[in-house]
Amino acid sequence: MTRMDRPTLFTRGAAVLAAGALVLVPTAAFAAGSGYTPTGGGTGGTATGLPGSVVATTTVQPSGGTANATVGTAAITVTVPAGAFTVPVQVVITDASASAVTPPGGGTTVVTFGIGFYENGAKVTGTFPAVTVTVTSPSITAGSTVYFVTGAGLQSVSGAAVTAGSATFTVTSDPVVEVAAPVATAAAGGTGSAITGATSAQTGKPFFLESLAAGGLVALGALLLVALRLRRRTA
Repeated sequence: MTRMDRPTLFTRGAAVLAAGALVLVPTAAFAAGSGYTPTGGGTGGTATGLPGSVVATTTVQPSGGTANATVGTAAITVTVPAGAFTVPVQVVITDASASAVTPPGGGTTVVTFGIGFYENGAKVTGTFPAVTVTVTSPSITAGSTVYFVTGAGLQSVSGAAVTAGSATFTVTSDPVVEVAAPVATAAAGGTGSAITGATSAQTGKPFFLESLAAGGLVALGALLLVALRLRRRTA
């Protein structure tokens, strides 16, 4: 066996130590940047602290961005402004249909969904700058209402802008949202509408022909009365 000199042994030992350091350093660096993974394995799983099944997970940088999802017939867009979060966050949207609450006074639930914000799998707590949420659906009417689903029931969202087919509002925490359409109103021309051809008092029955007949009878009676008087004079 050839005997190695000391410089050669020192050089090889240094190379081994350097390789070990390269292996250890990246492992620690990448561990801190792991992304959000819902319990159950991605879309269709669940998210801690948020009801329903996950339908979309989007990472948004501190510079801002949007997250999109579809629940039933509703398309949901969450717009995070720049600076709302100082680190990348995962915006998680769930289908929370099982948490729907019957709207007060009746009506129909259009969609119920959850919005969650997470940092590497940990749910963001407390409040944050306003994040805009837009829901579009052909089932949304101008009279629809946006609610937050709470433990005490439904709470209407102040400042929500609702038009036919769209509802826009802001959130400052992780809510469960429900959009509900009101009970359908009676169609135009139903009870209480004007009746074509009626009098100014709107009795509901035009009497033009009846008035002509009555006038004719009065005139005929007058003629008969005159004829009777003439007959008496000649007699």
